[in-house]
Amino acid sequence: MSVRKEQDFYVFMQRLPMFPWYVEKYMDRMNYKESSPTTLLNYTYDFEAFFKWLITEHLTSASEIKNIPLEDLDKLRKENIESFVTHLKRSWMLKQHEKKTTKKNDKTVSKSSNAPLSPKTTNRKLASLKSLFHWLSVLSEDDNGDPYLRRNVMAKVEIIGDKETRLHRARVMRSKILVDDQTQQFVDFVYNGYLKYCDSKQKQDFHLTNRNRDVAIIALILSTGLRVSEVANLNLEDVNMGMKTLTVIRKGNKEDKPSFSEWGKHYLQRYLEERHQYNPPQNEEAVFLAQSPTNQSGHRISIRAIQTFIKRYGQAFGVPELTIHKLRHSFATNFLRENPDRLEELQAQLGHSNDDTTRIYAHVLDDTLSAAVERTTGFKNKDS
Repeated sequence: MSVRKEQDFYVFMQRLPMFPWYVEKYMDRMNYKESSPTTLLNYTYDFEAFFKWLITEHLTSASEIKNIPLEDLDKLRKENIESFVTHLKRSWMLKQHEKKTTKKNDKTVSKSSNAPLSPKTTNRKLASLKSLFHWLSVLSEDDNGDPYLRRNVMAKVEIIGDKETRLHRARVMRSKILVDDQTQQFVDFVYNGYLKYCDSKQKQDFHLTNRNRDVAIIALILSTGLRVSEVANLNLEDVNMGMKTLTVIRKGNKEDKPSFSEWGKHYLQRYLEERHQYNPPQNEEAVFLAQSPTNQSGHRISIRAIQTFIKRYGQAFGVPELTIHKLRHSFATNFLRENPDRLEELQAQLGHSNDDTTRIYAHVLDDTLSAAVERTTGFKNKDS
């Protein structure tokens, strides 16, 4: 189990006692299915939001989550769940408003936004609740062999549909990723060009110390499409330089062996040759290391640290919305440009469970649609 998953499992176990007995039984079933610790932890946050809302709305007689009886779930109506969805939307909108509120000249300035509401978070919470209620009403068994719940109100609630087409999402993505020569330009910029953005000797020294590591991480993602957790959790034994493969744990706790390119190998090898400079303990297995003022021994770099330096480099490079996930998008887009008929291989490389998630990349740099529209008329413009 990776370090991140061990941490998530620890937090999950700490949170579990706050829930009613039937939720604990459901979690036991999910553990039996070998669900990811991260998934289990996310379930607890989703269930907590729902149960707290039940208490606030006086839809339960309990004053604490742990004491909410099954009977109160049986009494819920469809309109109650729809009200919960409305509550989630309003909470999301409030958070977006708070994020867009900035301080300027010691005065709070609010920036309004007409951006449509993203249903992603709401859908995840609904999916979590649907799974719980399905188990309670269909798969669970009491002492008489009957399900714990007599009815499943969540079965009447639909997941919110996506308001954007795949083509639209692809075209929006286009301005936020690296394509063609930008991939090499960005790596070169991080190694050589970023130094001029360091306005102090301390920042310059910090960058020079870590630039081989940072470039290796960036190049590895750009040549594999790995997720940030998969990069941070890499151990030395997971890297096969000869075969150019990595052993990673995907979502769902599945082991996989994606490949990396010769280009990515070059930067990874250069970093590994100086990895010892981070002064790691003899038993430190992590590939990518960091040091901190409170811990000068080389230790596994955190996901947050990777996210921070990618954002910093992207802003200086002129692509302010560049993130680790956008680097993953960059790999997938460039892969399909060079290998347009190998969607299944890309799906395997990215660790996607279905090809719908992968197909979006086929549209990002697809100029054939515009060409096809032009050909549709079949004639040239003529003077009237």
